[in-house]
Amino acid sequence: MNAAPQIVNFKTDSLVLALYDNGEVDGDTVSVSLNGVVLMEKQGLRTTAIKKTVMVPSDTDEMTLVLYAENLGKYPPNTGLLVVRDGDDVYQVRFSADLTQNATIVFRRKK
Repeated sequence: MNAAPQIVNFKTDSLVLALYDNGEVDGDTVSVSLNGVVLMEKQGLRTTAIKKTVMVPSDTDEMTLVLYAENLGKYPPNTGLLVVRDGDDVYQVRFSADLTQNATIVFRRKK
């Protein structure tokens, strides 16, 4: 089950995603998919970034990123920070997931 999505509006054709643990590093592990394709699998969240650059086809106006909790770490729920770099713009999205509810972020192209 997915929580209500958070929305991030973007304008460029490439997004740099950086994942961090939000708060105390307690062993949270996540997998990340974009439009159903796994981008990162079973990544332990830390204070240093796990980075991935995503190329956005020019005909794509919306993408859905889902973060799945692989575990709950020492202090449930599984919490993290996703930093999205969209050209000169930077967005910080805090997310929370557990074993029954995933975190969802929808990227929409600015018109």
